[in-house]
Amino acid sequence: MLFQFATIIISLFSPIVNAWGPFGHIAVAEIAQNNLTTITSKTISTIIPNGDMSSVANWADKIRNIPEWSWTEPLHFIDTNDWECNYSRERDCYNNLGDFEYCVDGAIQNYTSLLKEYKTNAEYLKFIIHFVGDIHQPLHCGFKTDKGGNSIKVHFNNHNTNLHSLWDSGLIEKRINDDFNNDFDKWVQYLQQNILNDSCIGCSQLWGNTSAKLACDYSYVLEDGITKIKNGDYLDDNYYKRNIEVIEKQIIYAGYRLANLLNYLYNDN
Repeated sequence: MLFQFATIIISLFSPIVNAWGPFGHIAVAEIAQNNLTTITSKTISTIIPNGDMSSVANWADKIRNIPEWSWTEPLHFIDTNDWECNYSRERDCYNNLGDFEYCVDGAIQNYTSLLKEYKTNAEYLKFIIHFVGDIHQPLHCGFKTDKGGNSIKVHFNNHNTNLHSLWDSGLIEKRINDDFNNDFDKWVQYLQQNILNDSCIGCSQLWGNTSAKLACDYSYVLEDGITKIKNGDYLDDNYYKRNIEVIEKQIIYAGYRLANLLNYLYNDN
């Protein structure tokens, strides 16, 4: 389903989302930017200001609450059945009105097709940059009943938060503060030293399935890997230490996969 001309305003019960927070999305964009071919880089420089993908990495989140763009809300995530720990496009990729392929997997497939045909469309490019980041955040493929962890209130690092926000930004911010002297650029440089690549271009259904499994195995359980997190739990450094590597790997994968996808689209294909 192509929804570039969609005008319907969709009312949602699912979470207000901001996958990875600004830091995570910018990191994905910068990793991708450093792995573009010369042709791809030159083409993108004609589409967005200075060809800087990090400058538009959070655009899709910024427009989400504007009425004329509210139809894009369900494109940021996938609602999976609680504790099934997998994603099926045919079962899970719907909005609350029952429209098929209205999820982040469907959005990636849709805007890949559109960008292949309309290669210089800035809107389509900005959506791709953002949604590839979204689908790699495990709780963007989280459970329906808790809205991807948004309704699970937890305590972490002397703050009240929710599980979704903790994975979006809380754990990342602790990592940057503790190990990189609060220097975002040094953290991204560290991430770029780790090459996590694959040859499956645009495999968003597979990426969604991986994230759904990671959500079950890591996001929703305590550091023992068994005990399910519940409202009011206190999460400590043991939870952080078990999960920060998962988060960083997902961001790195997202960056390389985004680069591969854009190189495919812009290198005379």
